[in-house]
Amino acid sequence: MEAQSSLKLWFDQNKRDLPFRNKPSAYKIWVSEVMLQQTRVAAMLPLYNQFLLSFPDMETLSRADETEVLEHWRGLGYYSRARNLHKACQIVTSRYNGRFPESLDEALEIPGVGPYTARAILSMAYGKKYAVLDGNVKRVISRLFTESDEKKWQNLADSFLNQEHPGDHNQAMMELGALVCLPKPLCAKCPIQKFCKAYTENSIEQYPPGKLEKTKLTLDLHFFMIKRKDKILLIKDSSRRFFKNLFTLPYLIENATIPAKDAKNYMNPSYMNEIISNIQSESIPGSSSHSITHHKIKLFLHKTLKDLPENFQALYGFETKWVEMDRLEREFPSSIAKKILKFLPQNGLFQE
Repeated sequence: MEAQSSLKLWFDQNKRDLPFRNKPSAYKIWVSEVMLQQTRVAAMLPLYNQFLLSFPDMETLSRADETEVLEHWRGLGYYSRARNLHKACQIVTSRYNGRFPESLDEALEIPGVGPYTARAILSMAYGKKYAVLDGNVKRVISRLFTESDEKKWQNLADSFLNQEHPGDHNQAMMELGALVCLPKPLCAKCPIQKFCKAYTENSIEQYPPGKLEKTKLTLDLHFFMIKRKDKILLIKDSSRRFFKNLFTLPYLIENATIPAKDAKNYMNPSYMNEIISNIQSESIPGSSSHSITHHKIKLFLHKTLKDLPENFQALYGFETKWVEMDRLEREFPSSIAKKILKFLPQNGLFQE
């Protein structure tokens, strides 16, 4: 079809030079798709390259320790993506000898692999005839066919698929949405402009239909540098609202604008209240902003003025570790660690 041919020609001439497009493999595409779920391409690329240097194939990643995987994910955030990818690679390695399955049904049985990711990997790595539907492609399809009903977009994407070059077609559709068919589109640069019903009908602004933006919840996170013999305390607590599977500095949630029905999910645990009541602490000047899925957060840091006793009962039953100050970012693999370290005085954390 002429439209698909025009799109592929445009893609061949204009596609960005991205590392996962060079000698693509199912594993490389998989890693890139997981990283791009919550991260822009420009921010992802250097971390992607470094990740593949450390874990060049599925077997290497599946054999790695989770702590090592999270360390190499640092800077991308949303660490559940890394843990899910790690576990899924272990499943693929044991069940399929380290080769991503070529069947859509089998691919969808892999934890964390949804319809978009499965279709992207199968079409790009194996040439399977599956059309993808991510945010960019949805915008293109909605305008191309002047269709507002999201339930119909996948069938329309399937009908528009270039059957001879499904992998290139999917990448071209995503590239078109990322570079040309933007929320405010550059229609003059579009290779399939004459096939676009919204352009022809002068109704671009109507597609896709707008969505109500979810209100962000606001809260403060107060982190505490709690010392013992020149080391600081990190704790892992899966019952907490944030960082369920990460070692973090202990923290309190304050000033949360949370609906009453969700309030119990943001309650501070009793051990934190007990810690604060048993130590002398002072705030370190400064604050920073941070976002975690639908949350607008202000970060604060406090330091203790005396050591926490070694037999402090409130910590029993939780995973804890005491680490040197210069290992904080490594042991607490979140961009938050980098932000709060900027609050620290130049003359050292615990000097009086």
